[in-house]
Amino acid sequence: MTAKLRLAILSLWLGLMLMFSVGVAPAAFSVLKDQQRRAGDIVNLALGGTEVAGLICGVLLLLLLFVSKEQRGKLFNLEAALLALMTLAMLVSKFVVSARLHALRAEFGDALQTMAASEPAKVAFNQLHQYSVWLMSFDMLAALVLIVLLIRSAPPTHPCLIPNA
Repeated sequence: MTAKLRLAILSLWLGLMLMFSVGVAPAAFSVLKDQQRRAGDIVNLALGGTEVAGLICGVLLLLLLFVSKEQRGKLFNLEAALLALMTLAMLVSKFVVSARLHALRAEFGDALQTMAASEPAKVAFNQLHQYSVWLMSFDMLAALVLIVLLIRSAPPTHPCLIPNA
C-alpha cells in the first residue's frame, strides 16, 4: 500500500517540477518580456513554492519508505538513496542557490538585466541559474526513474487466468 502512496507523491512532485519548468517560468518571461524584473519575481516566488513542496515530498517519501513493510533489498536501497539525493538537491536549491540568486537580485536589481555578460555579478547570476536548472533536472529525472521502478516492481493487480487445456 505504501508503494502506491509513494508513487502518487512522486508523481505529484514530478508534476509540480514540470509545471514550474515548462509552464510557469517560460510563460512569465514570455508574457512579461518587457518587464524582466517582474517576471523574475514571479518565477522566484513559484520556484520557492516548488522547492518547499519538494522538501515536504522528499521528507514524506523517505518516512513512508522507512516505515513500509517492504523487503529491504536493492530496490529499497536505490529508492532510499535517490530520495535522499533528491531531497538534498531541493535543500541546496532552496537554501544555497536560490538564496544567492535572491541576494544578487536584491543587490543589483534591474542592472543585472543590462550588465555585460562578462561582469562578475552577471557571471555569478548565470552560473547560479544554471546550477538551479541542473538541480531541478536531476530531481525530475530521478523522480521519473523512481516512478518507472515502482510501477515495474508492483505486483500484478489481476492474476493471469490460464484456461484449462
